[in-house]
Amino acid sequence: MFLTTDTNKHPLSTAYGKGNHLWTGVKVLINRIWFIVDYQLREQVDGGGELTFTSTVLLSTGEDLLSFASQNTAVLSVFLMTPDLGPSGGWTIDRLTKVWECADPADPSINAKIYSKEDGSHHMDSLFAASAAPLGNWKLLLELPACVVGTGNDRNQSN
Repeated sequence: MFLTTDTNKHPLSTAYGKGNHLWTGVKVLINRIWFIVDYQLREQVDGGGELTFTSTVLLSTGEDLLSFASQNTAVLSVFLMTPDLGPSGGWTIDRLTKVWECADPADPSINAKIYSKEDGSHHMDSLFAASAAPLGNWKLLLELPACVVGTGNDRNQSN
């Protein structure tokens, strides 16, 4: 969840129509995981042409990510932001490769999400903060595109 204040409302907000606002800053109220999703949009233009551009959205839950990816959106990359709960705070950002689901080991009647990272490690989103290591019977929900250098979907690409 984010908290916004009028002092951070950008003056160009009016250009985006009623109900839409641009913000120069937001406060993170709950330190939980977030997903940064880069995706491609195609718009038809007058004269029969097509305009393609890339945009980014910040999503707050695995369900939001799955819903977004199922809407025929061309997802280019997904990054998982996880809060560092240690005394120094901060955030870690990892590129995701897959999203899985399994029964939570603490309560098998509840499903937990497991996020496979590009480095081969996993992050488990569980109500009970369980580890992904001892789990079995994972069900693949989403396979994300691999990073291909030179295609524009490599955030670590050096120019």
